[in-house]
Amino acid sequence: MTTFDLSFQQALVEEVVLRAIAGHPEEHQFRRQRNKLYLLPEEQRDAAFGELHAQWFRQLGLGRAIDIALAELPLLAHGCARGIVTGAASHRDEGADLLVAPDAAGPAGRTLLIRVCASTFQDPERLLGLLRSELLHVADMVDPAFGYQPTLPPSDGGPSYECLVRERYRALWDVSVAGRLIRRGVADAEVEACAAASFRAAFPMLGEVAERTFRHFLSGAAHTHADLVGFALAPRGALAAERLVPGGRCPLCRFPTFAPEPVPETLPQAIVERVVSDFPTWRPNQGLCRQCADLYRARPLSMSGAMTLPGYTTM
Repeated sequence: MTTFDLSFQQALVEEVVLRAIAGHPEEHQFRRQRNKLYLLPEEQRDAAFGELHAQWFRQLGLGRAIDIALAELPLLAHGCARGIVTGAASHRDEGADLLVAPDAAGPAGRTLLIRVCASTFQDPERLLGLLRSELLHVADMVDPAFGYQPTLPPSDGGPSYECLVRERYRALWDVSVAGRLIRRGVADAEVEACAAASFRAAFPMLGEVAERTFRHFLSGAAHTHADLVGFALAPRGALAAERLVPGGRCPLCRFPTFAPEPVPETLPQAIVERVVSDFPTWRPNQGLCRQCADLYRARPLSMSGAMTLPGYTTM
């Protein structure tokens, strides 16, 4: 259960209960109780209906998915003073946000807002999946280790480029969240596929290294807000700092290349040793261009050919 003040929009609770009670074994009892309220003075009815619907909402266990999702993230109860569950205009509007009061610092000024359609409560598994993803985003916002900032750094690219960066950032964040949910065993292949599709759409420039980069953000250690922003601003540069990507400079010949060796980690050990003998600090995960890789592959043939030349001597 949650340890902070969680309130529900009265209209949402009423609609959820009315949907759930239709055809329920206890519907007759509920209707009898509800009909009696019409006999109350008009000024008392609204509060009475609210109490009745809240009672049946709890009795029918309609808020169980919300309780489970919040219990899995105690950081939210520590990072927010209160929570509000309200109706969403459509399924596209469902989600969770962090509201921050400008005149209050820390948890006291934070409110967790959850927006859900009444019909979604009829599918508890879908509701729980939605909440787990959305609430993990909010948990990142209140986690000091993540270092969330509500705005991205300004750029010289104009509004269109800033919108592009926001889309990239959101795709990376979604991949990070999906990876953590998968490792917890509460998300399936469909969640991974959806995150992968969004990632590929946001980073078409990564080409053949897109899958490897996606796996890095999906399966790697927890990524901070700064990590995600840095990659969203300069995906090629950020990746090139770790390994060779198309358009980067080969760490051996230092020439730009759009044809890096596809999987340098699988190079035979003999070739790796030849490269390291010339470049002691090089490691396979840094990559190299195909031309350099082919040269090192061909070196034994070149040596054997040279040995057949007249006058060849070893030093």
